[in-house]
Amino acid sequence: MISQRLAVRRIPPLLRPLRPPNASKKSPRPRLFTQNSQLLLISPAHPRPQLPYLHQTSRRLPHTPHSLLGHRSQLARLLTTESKRYIKDQFLLAGKWTLYGWTALFLLGIIALGVQNEILERQYPSPHDWSFWSRMNFRNARAQENPDFTGRGVVDWASTGNAYRILLRRLENPAIDGKGLETQGEGGILIPDVGAAGYDIEGKSYQWRRGYFEVLMGCARAAEHLDGWVRDKTRNIAFPADVVIGPSNPNPRPTPPHAASAPQEADCESAFEAPQTFYLKILTSKGFTTRQRLDAALAYADFLDFKNLHDSAEEVYKWGLDIASSAIPDYESIIDTRTGTIKEDAPTVSPNILHAATSLAIHHARTGAVSFALPIFLSALRARRAGPTSSASFYPDAQPDNDHSLTGPYRKLASTLLSYIQPPAYPSPGPSGDEPLTRPTTDPDCTEAALMTYIGEILFATSASPEAGLGWTRDAVDVAEARLQSRHVLVDEGEKERCSQCLDAGFANWTVMLRKLAREERERDGSKSRGWSWWGGGKVKEESVGRWEQELERVDERRERVRREVLREVFAANSGRAPGSVWMG
Repeated sequence: MISQRLAVRRIPPLLRPLRPPNASKKSPRPRLFTQNSQLLLISPAHPRPQLPYLHQTSRRLPHTPHSLLGHRSQLARLLTTESKRYIKDQFLLAGKWTLYGWTALFLLGIIALGVQNEILERQYPSPHDWSFWSRMNFRNARAQENPDFTGRGVVDWASTGNAYRILLRRLENPAIDGKGLETQGEGGILIPDVGAAGYDIEGKSYQWRRGYFEVLMGCARAAEHLDGWVRDKTRNIAFPADVVIGPSNPNPRPTPPHAASAPQEADCESAFEAPQTFYLKILTSKGFTTRQRLDAALAYADFLDFKNLHDSAEEVYKWGLDIASSAIPDYESIIDTRTGTIKEDAPTVSPNILHAATSLAIHHARTGAVSFALPIFLSALRARRAGPTSSASFYPDAQPDNDHSLTGPYRKLASTLLSYIQPPAYPSPGPSGDEPLTRPTTDPDCTEAALMTYIGEILFATSASPEAGLGWTRDAVDVAEARLQSRHVLVDEGEKERCSQCLDAGFANWTVMLRKLAREERERDGSKSRGWSWWGGGKVKEESVGRWEQELERVDERRERVRREVLREVFAANSGRAPGSVWMG
């Protein structure tokens, strides 16, 4: 029964039509699913309609020469509404943080610039009545003279001189900081081979005049260092004159490695003005103090000595002596301006006259005119020792402290905080140098030690008895060493440096003198005899060391002891310990 039903329902295989898929050679035309898009087609290759939500995209995008992203359907699928919104948000976020970063960098740069200028203002005070940019240029120019400022250990005098020159133009410009400057005479005074003379600055404030003087002296220092240099106009770089390629220099010196190539002579000009341009502007200006004009004259004379123009230098030294003596009404009774010797019965002497006379004596000693130098040195030393004592010369710029509201550590903390908030005060004028000379104590100072060193050197070279010069040098070393060890008296770093230099010069002269005397002693006594010692086992027995050689050994030991003490103090200062403590390296 069941088998009969199955037989009826089954279709014989031979009766089923054999229609293999894609049997026809020509594919049937695809039936349009819609009339709006070619993507919505039904074809034999795709059994399903190609709708966006049904189409299965591939991970590998086919590349065609018409599109880098493949089919437009795939590009439309990648840039969806969510993707566009995400990319837009990322771009906005990146722009926002970039703006925040650059703003923070800009503000941090302004803060760093302000902190640096505050530090430089305390190191190099600038006049308060100058404009903001002039004060900042002044601080930067003064800081560039410090070799450690740039971290290279050298001073770029071309950059420093350019900074001073720009600042000088601002100060002499009536539209900026030169309001009120007046030319001397009608139309100004012209100096041959120099240019216009100085201005009349008596109507300006003390701070302006002092700052103007420092700028002129800075220009003069830069001009001295750039003397003989040229500037390449095409690259704005300064070069020494001996590296320039041109007819006037047939054998140019090669430039150092990693330096700019040598310039052509046709492209060069003088790197800076001549030093006398600025020195004479100070000397011919009206309104500077006697000390300022004297410092300019002595610096100019020293530059002329360096250029081996000794006759011109002597004239400028005497010009400086006239400047110092003209401020004293009865200077004829104090100094002989023709020779520079201070008179023995002089009632008093000013520091400016003493400084000018000593500088003239040093010039005579350097040029070999010791017969003119020795009387000036002796008269200057006599005048210094005859000066009255005054405790006020210890701290000429000290200000009285009347604030006793806070005591103990709170007062120190309050003063420290106020020093950060309040602008630093400009230095006081100080002594002009025209007042009578006074001494802080009756003890000799480093200036007297320097004079004694000069006197000892001249006497040793010219006197028939060299022991006289040796005695002066020995006393000079004693004075300088005692002065250097009295730390409670040395309140100025410059004075410490002068004492150190004086002590080194004294030890050097003392050593040279003793070596010469020891050599003469050996030559006088003959060569050292060496005899055969029977009792000493056949060894050579040397004679005893001479008198000067023994003193030379003591001097060397003393010099090493002083050096060890100086190094110990340096270590103590760097580590914050007391000088007597033990340093463990």
